[in-house]
Amino acid sequence: MSDKDKVKTWLGKNRLNQSQAQIDNLLGYIDMIRETSSKMNLVSKNDLPQLIERHLLDSLHALTVYTIPPGSHIADLGSGAGFPGIPIAIARPDTQMDLVESRHRKCLFLGSVIDKLKLSNAKVIHDRWENRTNQYDIILARASLKEQDLITKALPKLNPGGVLLYFAKYNNIKIITN
Repeated sequence: MSDKDKVKTWLGKNRLNQSQAQIDNLLGYIDMIRETSSKMNLVSKNDLPQLIERHLLDSLHALTVYTIPPGSHIADLGSGAGFPGIPIAIARPDTQMDLVESRHRKCLFLGSVIDKLKLSNAKVIHDRWENRTNQYDIILARASLKEQDLITKALPKLNPGGVLLYFAKYNNIKIITN
């Protein structure tokens, strides 16, 4: 099955209605990771053959477990290669996504993704999370910190009623409220 068919099938099963342009952007993003991974370590080499299942669809899984309100200001804490922030920004252009990443080279990659895919609702924040003073409606965290450390660092930066979506394991998202 092609990557496009995998994505379309998964979206259909999960009742996520994405336009063809959004699907093309999701696949274009995966292509950019594959191309750039030969030059820099964006994801594990062992994960490259499973980018669709283990990274892209796992990121979009958040949309099946939590309904993100339109206009939400979201932070992807320790964005790295952009999972889950970029896929969610593509799928939900009615939100504002801050991709918070401390490593300069990864910020350059994220910026190139945003430019190439014309994601007007996403921006790269080259900074350490601890230095951020912004408040967010939703914070996403995937493979960045241990759960208790994450809660300690993230909850103070949530707006009242805000939500932390913690990607604990593949296909396992914990919803932690403020």
